[in-house]
Amino acid sequence: MGNYVAHIWSAGQSPHFSDLYAQWWAAHEIFLHDRNPYTPAVAHEIQSVIYGAPIASSPSSGSDDMAGGFAYPLYVVFLIWPTLWLPFTAVQHLFAGLFLGLTLASLVLWLYALRWRVPRTELILLAVFTVGSFPALQGIALQNLSLLAAFFIAASLASLVAERLALAGALLAAATIKPQFTILLIPWFAFWTISDWRLRQRLAWSFLGGVTLLLLGSEVLLPGWIRNFLAIVRAYQHYTYGHSLMDVWFTPQIGRWVSAGIALFVLLLCWRGRTCLTTSPRFLLAPCLVLSATLLVIPTLEPHAQLLLLPGFLWLLCYRRPIWQLGGASRVLFVAAWILLVWPWMAAAALTLATLFLPSSKVSRLWMLPLYTSPLVPFGVCMALGFLRITLAKLESKSESKIPAVELRTDYT
Repeated sequence: MGNYVAHIWSAGQSPHFSDLYAQWWAAHEIFLHDRNPYTPAVAHEIQSVIYGAPIASSPSSGSDDMAGGFAYPLYVVFLIWPTLWLPFTAVQHLFAGLFLGLTLASLVLWLYALRWRVPRTELILLAVFTVGSFPALQGIALQNLSLLAAFFIAASLASLVAERLALAGALLAAATIKPQFTILLIPWFAFWTISDWRLRQRLAWSFLGGVTLLLLGSEVLLPGWIRNFLAIVRAYQHYTYGHSLMDVWFTPQIGRWVSAGIALFVLLLCWRGRTCLTTSPRFLLAPCLVLSATLLVIPTLEPHAQLLLLPGFLWLLCYRRPIWQLGGASRVLFVAAWILLVWPWMAAAALTLATLFLPSSKVSRLWMLPLYTSPLVPFGVCMALGFLRITLAKLESKSESKIPAVELRTDYT
């Protein structure tokens, strides 16, 4: 997979191409020159570095002026600020190493949240396949902040399991640097908090306090920035393929309604799990399902966003034996999810072998091969976890359980 990403997927890509540059230059301009980073002028400067020249607007739409520009909430610049005085090439290397470490840390945090103590050899294998997945390698190669947001989400859930509710709320607030990643997770956190407000209210106050500080700090830095940000979000739909998987499978008009239906259905499925204690083996099933459904409804098709599926796959792996005992349907969905996950590695290995016998020009024509299953992976995980949630709800209604409690350990490191 590393060979595929380095020599086939990124073949012909400019060495200056980076998803981080827009955020870095926006922070550079607002802190050092007091410029609004949401303007077309700043976007043109970003385009000149990433694409080699500014992109001319089409006659039908002026949204191309902002293509590749700064399209994040303003408070993301606070995270970039310490790197402003470094050359961007150094910043690229710094963040590539940082994101590699954060991806490994996310794996450890999800294992802690699952209370799953795996042997060292299995932990190394999980680490190799996590970092060696296309979403992780693509995110590291592009220095995309999806990996940072995914880390904040993992740290928030791990803090919740550790009963550090104030820290969990603050980390969830930090994860809103990618607002679309938390669009369903925040309602689930609200359900869980309200179900026992007296004991869980610290989570809500911490999250609200964190978001308020981020918004007010950004307002001090650039008054009226929210209006600019919302305008960029609307333009983003035009200058990128800003559609959800449902928009692709159906149409943008129908896809909106299907996405809304999926979001509502998943939240209703998770409603019953709002009373779960963090010590329950089933606690993490709801947020895993919510994160997988998020990738079905948010307007992005980028594979690096699929790091949100890591906890779902770990949950399926952790409970593979009892899941297998639930019957034929659960087995089919379980196997289907893993086939979809394994395909990119198989295809990447095939392309790597092909480079030994075929000209690189012919192999490059097949660069999409490992990505064929990418639109189906979130659906496969969501279906598997959703079926398990429905099955467990039926068993709970009969006061039965075929998912035995795991050994809960507090000495996990």
